[in-house]
Amino acid sequence: MPDVRAVRYVRPIMAGMRVRFGIQTPQEGATFDALATHWREAEALGFDTVFLDDHFYGVIRPAGEPQLEGFSTLAALARETSRIEIGLLVACNSYRSPALLAKMAASIDNIAGGRFVHGMGSGWFESEYEGYGYEFPPVPVRLAQLDEALKLQKLMWSEERATFSGRHYRVHEAWCNPKPVRTPHPPILIGGGGEKVLLRLVARHADIWNHGGTVDDLRHKLDVLRAHCASEGRSYDAIEKSWFGSVVIDADQARAEARLARLAGAWGTTPEDMGRRALAGTPAQVVTRIREYIGIGVTHFIGMFGRVDDLRSTRLFAEQVLPAFR
Repeated sequence: MPDVRAVRYVRPIMAGMRVRFGIQTPQEGATFDALATHWREAEALGFDTVFLDDHFYGVIRPAGEPQLEGFSTLAALARETSRIEIGLLVACNSYRSPALLAKMAASIDNIAGGRFVHGMGSGWFESEYEGYGYEFPPVPVRLAQLDEALKLQKLMWSEERATFSGRHYRVHEAWCNPKPVRTPHPPILIGGGGEKVLLRLVARHADIWNHGGTVDDLRHKLDVLRAHCASEGRSYDAIEKSWFGSVVIDADQARAEARLARLAGAWGTTPEDMGRRALAGTPAQVVTRIREYIGIGVTHFIGMFGRVDDLRSTRLFAEQVLPAFR
């Protein structure tokens, strides 16, 4: 594994507006061996990023199916890869103390040789909170906690001994050694689309913003983000904009449409609505959809390709879509 210590994080979009592609492999019903196989293949095929989720129960599949915990699994998968950036899309701030999470993130970044992306969100899956005995505070409280957590974590990664006292969290002369490999810290990815507060936190803290939705949805939210960046004194162009959603790709259009209909049924929506939010169709149709998102400023695409143990869509995307943007 290459030694990239003391490398400063430079947002990839700055280098010629490069378009990046990633995969999320949810752990729902997946074995570690299936995840490791998919991650190694994603790296070999030329994808830029790969992510797990941060759930204890299945969200789409039955809750009782196996679900490997995200961070412990991520540490193991870090050693299955050597180039691709890795992370969770996204870690729930409520599930671990922010100081502990800063320590975990620094450890995984060292294990991975500086490839960790710190994905964070305020949390939403209420049944997990209840099942694991966490309090589920109102949205404004969870957002305030996320803001404090990111402030604290950046101190843990940059200062010899961090001290922080906020309304929700505090640390006193806390050590966090070794520090993360990339400086001043691993790239921070914030997921979510709340316009009043969440996007303001993106403007304040994030190197990458991640959200799903239609082209029109994201165009509107990017306008909101631009306004928050102005009020926070932050460059809008300093934040990489990433799309997240389902990828339904097949060389045969009829099969792609049938798969899209099944996916829409699983999510309780119509194929038309799912098609507006997904990258769906033949490879040529998917390329066209990606270009629509690029036209509004999205330059990082993170897709869910279906079952983790089925690599056919991942390979087809790499063979017939990636070359159009490389």
